[in-house]
Amino acid sequence: MGLMTGEPRTATVQALSEVVCYRLDKSAFQDVLQRRPELAESMSHLLAQRRLELAALREGLHAESLRHTESATQLELLQCIRKFFTLS
Repeated sequence: MGLMTGEPRTATVQALSEVVCYRLDKSAFQDVLQRRPELAESMSHLLAQRRLELAALREGLHAESLRHTESATQLELLQCIRKFFTLS
């Protein structure tokens, strides 16, 4: 989420087994988005779903409540992504 919107990181991941990790920073991802700006919209949908799923777990929201807010959350995240990566 932080890579896509510039927001501070809010989660930590811990591997359960040995893994190979790659670092993807803003400039590398910006190159990808400049070539394929439609990815910003796809990513905003995924991020909105994830954000709402986490909110549902924390706050005990029901599926119906999530559906009502998903579209607004997706648009908000898309605007953040476009602003952060200076996409038109």
